[in-house]
Amino acid sequence: MASTGIWSNFAKRSQSLAIKNKLIKESVLSPSLPHGPASLKSKASKVKYVSPIGMDKIYPLAYEILQKNSENLYNEIESIDSAIQSSKNDSVKLQELKNKKNELLAAAEENNPEVVYNSLYSTNSLDRSQPVYRKILEDKWKSYSRMLTMQRIESLAIIPDTLPTLEPEVDVKLRFPHNNIETYVEPGTVLSSNVSSKPPALEIVEFKEVENELYTVLIVDPDTPHLAVDGYSTTLHWGLKDVPLSNLDYTIDAKKLMENPDSEFVEYLAPTPEKNTGKHRLAVWVFRQKDSQPLKEAPKDLRREFFNIREFVEKNELQPIGAHVWRSIWDRNTEKVRELYGLPKGRIFTRERL
Repeated sequence: MASTGIWSNFAKRSQSLAIKNKLIKESVLSPSLPHGPASLKSKASKVKYVSPIGMDKIYPLAYEILQKNSENLYNEIESIDSAIQSSKNDSVKLQELKNKKNELLAAAEENNPEVVYNSLYSTNSLDRSQPVYRKILEDKWKSYSRMLTMQRIESLAIIPDTLPTLEPEVDVKLRFPHNNIETYVEPGTVLSSNVSSKPPALEIVEFKEVENELYTVLIVDPDTPHLAVDGYSTTLHWGLKDVPLSNLDYTIDAKKLMENPDSEFVEYLAPTPEKNTGKHRLAVWVFRQKDSQPLKEAPKDLRREFFNIREFVEKNELQPIGAHVWRSIWDRNTEKVRELYGLPKGRIFTRERL
């Protein structure tokens, strides 16, 4: 279906809003779906597919109505652009106008068939600088992942054992790529000592517009045995600070840390629970640094043991915006991991104190 409206005009719109594959684009924009709908996976099913009666008349009409609505929104965006130019000295009003513009940009594209297709079938390659894709990802996150994460960190008592509460603003994804495991870890999963023997890769998915803001990441274990008080203490397993991220550069991995060597103020220490101490919780906390300023207090010799995460967060005025958690328990790989990090042989705890 040919179109000469706003959705085919890339003079003011990003090419990332279009479908790259020509055959798929032709199929999505054609009422008869000559190559079959994308939801059908097998070639035989696509060949057998017959477009509903009357679709050839209804689809173009609906497309033109939605595209006209989008064009009206883009006209409104142009007037906001003019207001932005005249409000550069008023930071509060300027931010309000930018927020309004992003809302309209998302609304102008949310019914675009090409955008809808990309959001369903090209999730990993979406251009997150585009407000509409961020809005789609946010809606998807809120419908499941955010609820799952909060359920896990609350049921596992990450809240309040490490920090008192959390109003999540970002999606925190975690994986351990050194084992060629590219799948993300579901919050609360129990991992082998071997899997978590090296630092994870993190994705911090922001849903607002961000550009080179600074972030802090802490991984803590609140289940370290503390015999003196017959209880537990908190160990800091990894500390990162001043990590710059944006909508397009949202991954914290080995490459990112090589580019920012001063970011790691406490080196990663793999979780190696001692025998009979149960499942240890590894809480991952992500913070946005105040006014994107460098962290006030993060000395290289910061003590891992008896780490007071609440005091650290308060001193540095950190805002928690996201979290994750996995669990670790003693297994047959644990002693090998302890040797890798030069740790002494682990103790074996018994139910009765000798």
